[in-house]
Amino acid sequence: VAELTQKIADLTARVAELEQENAALHQLIAAYKQAIYGQSSERADPEQANLDLGDIDANAPLPTPANDEDGGQGEDKPKTPRRGRQARRNRGALPRHLPRKHIHLEPETDSCPCCAGTLHKIGEDIRELLDVVPALYRVLCIHRAYYGCRTCSSAVVQAPAPEQPVEGGYATCTLIAQIAVGKWAWHLPLYRQAKMLAGQGIIIDRSTLAT
Repeated sequence: VAELTQKIADLTARVAELEQENAALHQLIAAYKQAIYGQSSERADPEQANLDLGDIDANAPLPTPANDEDGGQGEDKPKTPRRGRQARRNRGALPRHLPRKHIHLEPETDSCPCCAGTLHKIGEDIRELLDVVPALYRVLCIHRAYYGCRTCSSAVVQAPAPEQPVEGGYATCTLIAQIAVGKWAWHLPLYRQAKMLAGQGIIIDRSTLAT
């Protein structure tokens, strides 16, 4: 009976020790989660990571962090203030290959507001704005005149008709290229392109675009 009682006491002490280590491990895991997944503004407590797990010598001296306020001189380099990420703005860097339309704005009068003398140009400032010209759909009217001879009434001369990509169709090569590029390069389905054309007052069925 005395032996069993001693074994029960030893097991009880061991269980208490394991429960204490388990609680310490849970606290350490929570501290690491807070340091990794917590908000950047929150700082992890340095004492949370220094838990007694039985693998650290209690008599070992702890490192003393350098403190600038106390005048301590540690080996760590002085921390520089972190700068926020600057927003990248594309100002004044419009591509040079784009065509430019120059608009000149002049004052309403060339008389000096002080002495009414004649003003002369001393400089100017230029501001560039990115503009877009909407797609322009137009109709090409091909006129082929008949020419006849006054002497030979049976002779009639006319310029040959230009070749069309679709025989009997109305679409030019440019329009067909735009539809093909919109479908295969920009992934615009034909029904959407038909709606875009309808917005310009051009009614073309999707089946017509497919052919």
